[in-house]
Amino acid sequence: MIMKNSKRIHNSILLLSLMVYASSCSLLGTGNKGGVSATTGAEYATNKNIFGYQPYDDQQLPNPPGMVFVQGGRTVLGSFEQDLYGSRDNIERTVTVNSFFMDETEITNSQWKEYVFFQYNPQKLRLPKSVQVPDPNDPDLQTGNNPPPSWDPTPQGKTHSKSNSKDLEDILPDDNVWASDFSFNDGYTENYYSNPGFNNYPVVGVSWRQIADFSKWRTDFVNLQLIFQMDYEELPPVFVDEFFVQDDQTGDYQLALGGVPIGEVSAEGQIIQIGELDDYQQEIVEFMNQTENRKQFIERGIYLPSFRLPNEAEWEYAAKATIGTVYLDENEEYGRIYPWDGRGTRNPYGKKRGAQLANFKRGRGDYAGIAGNVNNDGAVIPEAVGLREPNDFNLFNMAGNVSEWVFDTYRPLSFGDFDDLNPVRKDGTNDSEENYGWTTLNQKDSISSNTMGEYRSLINDRAKVYKGGSWKDIAYWMAPGTRRYLDMDRATNTIGFRNAMISIGTQQLDQSNGLLGKVFGGR
Repeated sequence: MIMKNSKRIHNSILLLSLMVYASSCSLLGTGNKGGVSATTGAEYATNKNIFGYQPYDDQQLPNPPGMVFVQGGRTVLGSFEQDLYGSRDNIERTVTVNSFFMDETEITNSQWKEYVFFQYNPQKLRLPKSVQVPDPNDPDLQTGNNPPPSWDPTPQGKTHSKSNSKDLEDILPDDNVWASDFSFNDGYTENYYSNPGFNNYPVVGVSWRQIADFSKWRTDFVNLQLIFQMDYEELPPVFVDEFFVQDDQTGDYQLALGGVPIGEVSAEGQIIQIGELDDYQQEIVEFMNQTENRKQFIERGIYLPSFRLPNEAEWEYAAKATIGTVYLDENEEYGRIYPWDGRGTRNPYGKKRGAQLANFKRGRGDYAGIAGNVNNDGAVIPEAVGLREPNDFNLFNMAGNVSEWVFDTYRPLSFGDFDDLNPVRKDGTNDSEENYGWTTLNQKDSISSNTMGEYRSLINDRAKVYKGGSWKDIAYWMAPGTRRYLDMDRATNTIGFRNAMISIGTQQLDQSNGLLGKVFGGR
């Protein structure tokens, strides 16, 4: 009898708990399919019931392709190395950096070639089943009465961008960074970027401004791919109305511009030539980049934030990766000179003990060590990415190989102006370029304007920071806290880059995407 009563009491409690849970879910707006506002008590609108407010569900955005998650936190930025140059331009200070994503490796020649290719060619998207894009090179189609027009995928002439068209030479890396009157490196001018044998080597010879264009293309490409993976009802109606029409008889969607189908439409479907598809995609990119349109995608959680250069604080924080130095939860046992533990540049552990942990210049005239020696890696120029051990954030080559551009404008005393939360210097605010001799120029970035030859330093609003040592630098420059700068339109054979992206509301702790990452990899 007692057992029956206790069981009855248990069932009553369970039922009461479920009722309380259902009530609380309803109160929070998560109980039924439509949901109820916790503010007004009104039911939310649904696709079937258009009246009322319709909030968009929290979307779990995919991992950006090729990137790893860098968990934000408190850190001490600044150089732990002795300031050999006496620059005092990166004094130690405590800041907090928000979580973000960063490329696992430096951007490679192969990835840059992909960028160049898609400046002249459309990308492959998930198109409606009724849409056909004939292959101009298909011999069977060439024999018909109306063969598809030829299409040459070889990059040449102007790029296809509607608003930012470039000449081919403007987007290619500068091969001449390898040329020198006093070295026999000229062979790299024809091979380093072009030869497939260097595909997985970091791209060099690219300026800060070129990288800004690359980053915008990458943002457009990935988001266009994401958008075309969505169901039509999930997309903004203004976008669907502009770029699709629905066949009244079949119900199939067709590609359109301004609500008018493109290509040839018949009972068999829609036939679109490659050139038309390319123009169609460029029109969508222009649409996506308008602020009021982009906002609608963002509100629906189907639009990744921009790929960009990491700012200096993010890069330095990611390079130091001090998650391995935590002591008693809130303290650090020690700082790091390099992106690894210890004061030296060699691996002190295991089978690879004694091996160099980065590709750098070991001493005057010594780029690789003595031939035949176990520690000779043969890397006398940049080497393929991902060959050295990653740091604690699972980022490769954060020291050596190539230095890397970051977003910040250079000022020697920036550390005194920075905020202590997500610090960055966007321009010369509080330290005008006039302080560095740029007072008499009508065109501040034109050498010819300075006819009187007044004093000017190299520091102005075009001076951008680059970080990390390269294959051509001694170990001192591999310390994440060191910093140098270069004009945004200059390029060298020692500077490459990687992209970053802000993290939206994620609690991810896994620092690994796997080497070179998975496109849209799951968490």
